[in-house]
Amino acid sequence: MGIRYQPEPDLFYKTVTERVDAFFKINHLSRQANVWFYLKSALLISSYALCYYAIYSCSKASFAILAMSCMGPLAILIGINVAHDAAHNAISSKQWINRSFLYLFDALGANSYMWKNRHVFSHHSFPNILNEDADLKQHPLVRIFPTDVLRKIHKYQFIYAPFLYLLYTLNWLYFRDFQDFNAQKIGSLENQRHKTIEWIKLFLFKAIYITVIIILPAWYSPLSLPAFILGFFCMNFAASITITLALIPSHVAEYSRFPLPDKNGLMPYSWSHHQVLTVIDFATKNPFLNFLFGGFNHHVTHHLFPSICHIHYPKLTPIIAQTCQQFGLDYQHESSFLNAYFAHYRLLKNNGTPVSLSDL
Repeated sequence: MGIRYQPEPDLFYKTVTERVDAFFKINHLSRQANVWFYLKSALLISSYALCYYAIYSCSKASFAILAMSCMGPLAILIGINVAHDAAHNAISSKQWINRSFLYLFDALGANSYMWKNRHVFSHHSFPNILNEDADLKQHPLVRIFPTDVLRKIHKYQFIYAPFLYLLYTLNWLYFRDFQDFNAQKIGSLENQRHKTIEWIKLFLFKAIYITVIIILPAWYSPLSLPAFILGFFCMNFAASITITLALIPSHVAEYSRFPLPDKNGLMPYSWSHHQVLTVIDFATKNPFLNFLFGGFNHHVTHHLFPSICHIHYPKLTPIIAQTCQQFGLDYQHESSFLNAYFAHYRLLKNNGTPVSLSDL
């Protein structure tokens, strides 16, 4: 039996939708991307290309390694600022434009088809639900959910997790995509038989990525093999740090909620209430993070209105926060980014020990 949400108990979702619609109508704005989105996209993509060029043109190995290290975070920023919006059809009303930008994931080494399945059809449908949200439960060594299987090693997860997180992109790009293609189920998503074209795209883009990122620089750049290997790992470590900085605070902090369905698969909340109660906003007034994180720090807005381009989130978040307050919904916001991030490790420490259902 599948997971089901309660009926909407009040007019919260209707009201907040009307207010968001009114914002765009009054200000004569489109819900899709604007010129600033395209300028930011161009800046990030050109910066990535410039760093790649620098690998071959730098006379000093240290500069080439620095360029490779910068490519890692830039790849993540392109993913969360551009390709992520494309996956939600938030860039344009023309689907071919969204599909074109979605291929940035493939160009950066990640399979866009499988990522969209994981993120849009599993995570967004059932955020923070054990065994349903594929984005949150990724490795048995890290116990995110307080009702998940508890192992003795989890007592130390708040210590070793940062080192595991350094391997995030290496696992994602070179292992997880292939595992997902062969998995029968990914979170809530029944992994149906994939079309032949998706298999072709998986292997073709992986081969192109490995050629461009590993084979060509190792062979043609002025870097020695040990220097290239160092740069390669620096690139992935930096990318992994960047993606965990952006993703962790919004769902898996010390005060995050992880509601469970009853024996019939019925959740305790309605869909809109569940989105608000399981998501955390952080540092929403920080212009630097607003620019870098692609709206991930405005995560309540994103989960309620995923088809709206992230460029509009800073203006929408106050509307949503005020509406939550009006209807008595617990809108969670952490003003300090560092506090939000380190709250994750407090969650890991807490979840390394047994918990009773009365504590949830």
